[in-house]
Amino acid sequence: MDYIEARITTTRAGVEALTAILEEIAGGFVVEDPQDLEDLLNAPSPRWDYIDEELVARQKKGGAAVVCFYLEEGEQGRLRLEEARARVQALAAQDQTGRFGQLTMSWQSVRSQDWENNWKQYYKPFEIGPRLMVRPSWEQAQAKPGQTILVMDPAGSFGTGSHATTRLCLEALEAMDLTGRKMLDAGCGSGILAAAGLLLGAERAVACDVEPSAMRTAAENLAKNQIDPARCELLLGDFLQDQRLYHQLAGQYGVITANIVADVLIAMAPALCAWLAPEGDLLLSGIIDERGDEVLSHYLAQGLAVKNRRSREGWILLHLGREV
Repeated sequence: MDYIEARITTTRAGVEALTAILEEIAGGFVVEDPQDLEDLLNAPSPRWDYIDEELVARQKKGGAAVVCFYLEEGEQGRLRLEEARARVQALAAQDQTGRFGQLTMSWQSVRSQDWENNWKQYYKPFEIGPRLMVRPSWEQAQAKPGQTILVMDPAGSFGTGSHATTRLCLEALEAMDLTGRKMLDAGCGSGILAAAGLLLGAERAVACDVEPSAMRTAAENLAKNQIDPARCELLLGDFLQDQRLYHQLAGQYGVITANIVADVLIAMAPALCAWLAPEGDLLLSGIIDERGDEVLSHYLAQGLAVKNRRSREGWILLHLGREV
């Protein structure tokens, strides 16, 4: 299916007016408002964990707000687009004070094939280290002697292994002897860490996530690596809120990975520490440098100690274990 992407330049005040008059035409909107980012950056106690540098650069340039929506390509979509254009023009005519900004509207056709395939040219095989290589299913690569290939295709917002946080986790897993160990991947996303652990020798894994699409993506990626489904249990839900899931997950794990964000890692600290086996390894990532000590303090309070701490590109990996 192909789409029409429509973009309207406006102001913060204009965003509300536009979404109100176009609600019947567009099923949903994407709003790009530099002021939202300004408010976030200037908050007295910011609680964000990552903001794209491109967004920060755009905010510094003082760009206008943009309302974006999509319509299906075809006669019906074109009629809806024309109706949207007429409504925007009417709003502009009523706006005598210029409160809603330029209200300029542009649109372009977007092929779904472009969305689905164009990014593939940027995702190539890459080595984690001597024991592990990651490659997408559409690429060919030759493993070195003793090296395992992890086939991993991205989907939606789920990771491929190229981001610094995931790379740090993969490098730590590769450096361990995982033979025969039971693994928990809390917030599994694409399933990359669970799949890597199983390929590197873990006996079985449990992977959980709050996103239903993560379950589908993780199952697909496990299958691409010919990993027996019986070796990896996929569980949907938030064990911080769901007591049934909490008790289902409770147990002793030789390896626990959690590549999420700082606030969630802090909330998970009591559970993850309780479930870590006496000789186990806990890998925490998804933490910006500025919040590393804050996250660590919650795990030290649970009786864990630092085995290793690494930083890359502004992100931290905490490798923790029980105090001896």
